[in-house]
Amino acid sequence: MKIFYSVEDFLQSRLHVKSFIPTMGNLHEGHLSLVRKAKDLSSNTCVSIYVNKAQFDKEDDFKSYPKTLEDDIKKLQNLNVDYLLIPEEPEIEKFSKPLIIKNEPTHLTKDLCGKYRKGHFLAVMDIVHRFFQIVRPENVFFGMKDYQQLMVIKELIKSQNYEVNLIESETIRSNEGLALSSRNKNLSEEQLQYASEIYKSLKYAKHLIKQGCEIDEINTKIYQYFEEFPIEVEYFSIRDLKTLQQLYDSDLIALIAVYIGKVRLIDNIIIESTP
Repeated sequence: MKIFYSVEDFLQSRLHVKSFIPTMGNLHEGHLSLVRKAKDLSSNTCVSIYVNKAQFDKEDDFKSYPKTLEDDIKKLQNLNVDYLLIPEEPEIEKFSKPLIIKNEPTHLTKDLCGKYRKGHFLAVMDIVHRFFQIVRPENVFFGMKDYQQLMVIKELIKSQNYEVNLIESETIRSNEGLALSSRNKNLSEEQLQYASEIYKSLKYAKHLIKQGCEIDEINTKIYQYFEEFPIEVEYFSIRDLKTLQQLYDSDLIALIAVYIGKVRLIDNIIIESTP
């Protein structure tokens, strides 16, 4: 595996990257599943590790984000990744242009997670836009755990006319159903047990929809579900799968964000319409 710590060196190598997996490091099985999927599709796979400060709305959240670079490198080497890019912010800005959006897709950037994390998704769009300029991949891989982010990247590719194939990968979960996340490491053993209730609540919501319950009734029941646990629900919402609009006549997705202590976790579940 060739490791690049410099964007300039990366560009001078004139690589033809077929598959790209952008990450913020602290790699877990969710990230590694993306890498395996990319390797199965093609050679010339590139992973980036860059913790984008602009995505964090709280300084403490940025500072507490786990950094495990040495371990990350070993994991990627074991999977025979071709290239690893570990850039610094000044070089990213030097060798790429910022994103200019004429019409911000506010239904994606300022709703759900965007409502509570000001500027987060614009920062995501900007950094991916910059990496696309630097890496120039044929394919890019994102997991479905952060479904709203996935939709934002789709909008970025469409609005900027990027000839990049966005390949989705299903959420990887623990045996208890908890979606794998870099933030899980910040949970105590007791909190990890409570965290398994997140996915249980989503499955409960899916069951209620299949039973024909009204959306408002389901919302109430989900908030009530968490009253017996030390979990603060930031939001729970059921949306149209393709648009994330509040439309309920097709395939749906239930999305949730919670706090367990100071740790923020997100998850979702797809609810296919019954023929």
